[in-house]
Amino acid sequence: MRKNAPGKGKDHQPSEIMINRSRRSGRLQGYAWGIAAPFICTLMDWPLRHVLGPASILMTYLLGVFLVASRYGRGASIIASLLSAPVFAFYFAHPIFSFAINDLENIIGLGVMIVVANVTSNFLERVQLQAEISRQRENRANALYRLSQALSYAHNQQSVATIAVSHIYDNFGAVSVLLFPDQESHLQYPPDVPLEHSLRGINLKIAQQIYQQHKAKQTSESTGLIAYYPLERSQIIQGVIAIKSPADSDLASLELIIFFDTFLNLIAQTLERLSLTEQANKANLQAETESLRNALLSAISHDLRTPLTRIIGASTVLVENNTDFSAEEKLDFNKVILDEAQRMSELTSKILDMARLTAGEIILHQEWNALEEIVGSALNRLEKNLGVRPIRTLLPDNLPLLWIDAVLVEQVLTNLIENAIKYTPEGSPIDISAELLAGKLAIKVSDYGLGLRQGMEEKVFDKFYRLESESHQGGVGLGLTLCRTIVEAHGGTIYAANQYGKGASFIINLPIHEPPKLNCLEGMTA
Repeated sequence: MRKNAPGKGKDHQPSEIMINRSRRSGRLQGYAWGIAAPFICTLMDWPLRHVLGPASILMTYLLGVFLVASRYGRGASIIASLLSAPVFAFYFAHPIFSFAINDLENIIGLGVMIVVANVTSNFLERVQLQAEISRQRENRANALYRLSQALSYAHNQQSVATIAVSHIYDNFGAVSVLLFPDQESHLQYPPDVPLEHSLRGINLKIAQQIYQQHKAKQTSESTGLIAYYPLERSQIIQGVIAIKSPADSDLASLELIIFFDTFLNLIAQTLERLSLTEQANKANLQAETESLRNALLSAISHDLRTPLTRIIGASTVLVENNTDFSAEEKLDFNKVILDEAQRMSELTSKILDMARLTAGEIILHQEWNALEEIVGSALNRLEKNLGVRPIRTLLPDNLPLLWIDAVLVEQVLTNLIENAIKYTPEGSPIDISAELLAGKLAIKVSDYGLGLRQGMEEKVFDKFYRLESESHQGGVGLGLTLCRTIVEAHGGTIYAANQYGKGASFIINLPIHEPPKLNCLEGMTA
């Protein structure tokens, strides 16, 4: 027997070809036992011929025929029963050592034995046939289950080709190959398929004809028969499979047609599923891209229109009535232009940062940093926006150093504080606190506004989502999305919640890494 295919366990089932070969070998062995059984019974009965009567001796031969029939079927039992009659007549029926039988009782006994042997063998053959059919059905059902289970994990055409080649070899003893069309509908060999059971060197012209005509075909080769089958589902050809069975196999026999067709249907169905999944993913991607583009254009047009209008208005007034304004009034107009230009610059920077982060183009420049310094830097950056708003920080003295990109984490805190400024009354405080937990550091930014509406805790992190999308508040809804992207890039998490007695809180969980040990004696001489 051949070894199990790679990846199969000890319960690997024999192929249909091996079962047929074993069946043919079993028939020859059965005929040999059918010939040997009468002589074995003779050797057993001969020493007891004076003790046993003819009827008992006939029962011994009948037992031998029954045992042969139970093990090897009807053909072997008929040979045994037909040989038992002359052997009994020669050795035990009077006159002995002669094939003549003078006793009517022995003649009737031989006739009854032959009839009983044939009836018994027919009954046993039917039972064995039903058992064999049940075993075949069970083996084929198990083979189809293993194939469908393996195909359910296939994620592309190459994996389907590998699974199909392996299972066809395991169950039919045949080598095969799946050919897939390229963009120009020319069949090609799939890459990365194991060569051990994969068929190579086939006639691609014939396979191309099969692909175009949708009709199976067989061609004779010097070492066997190669069959080409189109893998068709929903009137769409997914590819062509070429199979070369061993020269002494009966792969094309009628009893395997349904089983083999089911095999091919499972493979074709999987290819169709992958094709439909790819089409659905492309359609979803196009729809999502279109939706994001529309949302981005809507948000940008809304939020850029206001600063552009103010910039154009202020600059127009200065150009047309430059002499009518005092130096202080000109300074005010210039401040308006500067503030609105900075607002547009920050808006553009957020959009570009989001695009780069989403595309994975930003590389983290991680270093050991103290949280206190990052919080202080973010507050200094927002000093003008904070005004007289009180900021309350609660940062324990024993906080460890964080292995982070300080610039990006500062951007996260800046966005959260800006968000609190934007959606809370002027003069209301903002709390910034940190807590050391198991394996992580929890950073919390809380405000004293109205909080989040129920069910909006996750929605606020979506792209282009704003709590007051048509209000006077600016922004395109990318600030919190940027925060989540940056935090997750560090291996952390961020979520929003309403705090009792406060408004909304945003909690950042950053992982804690083991800081490097400082060598206090470094640089010292002995």
